[in-house]
Amino acid sequence: MKSTRLKTRIAGTAAAVAVLGGASLAMAPGAAAKANLISIERAQLRGDALSMTVKYSCDTGLKWQLVGKMTKVDQEEDATSLATATIPADKIICDYQDRVLKLKLKPTLGSHFVKGDEVQVTANYVAPGEQDDNGHLALITTVL
Repeated sequence: MKSTRLKTRIAGTAAAVAVLGGASLAMAPGAAAKANLISIERAQLRGDALSMTVKYSCDTGLKWQLVGKMTKVDQEEDATSLATATIPADKIICDYQDRVLKLKLKPTLGSHFVKGDEVQVTANYVAPGEQDDNGHLALITTVL
């Protein structure tokens, strides 16, 4: 009879610990498991000004530059319309929080964008002093 009571107490204690542990994980801030994330919220052309809005989050203590690019999708092979922007590392706040930045894109020489153009927009983190490796964490295709 005592062994059944002991087993019941152990099972009850284990269940209580599991429930409390799960509740504490559910209530913990989401920042504990965050990675270095970027999402592109918007790309737009207003007058002659190209811009993109990104939401980002990065781990505390990291030093990154944020690089954004816009490329026209339907274009001839000999002409490439490209616009880029870089936010320097001292302007990027890495503290696990979601933050929003607006990047003002600068078209390269000979680039031409108009309303209605289909564009591919990318964003990536790059270490300070390094060149963009044409990789991306975020990519969208949209119409200006």
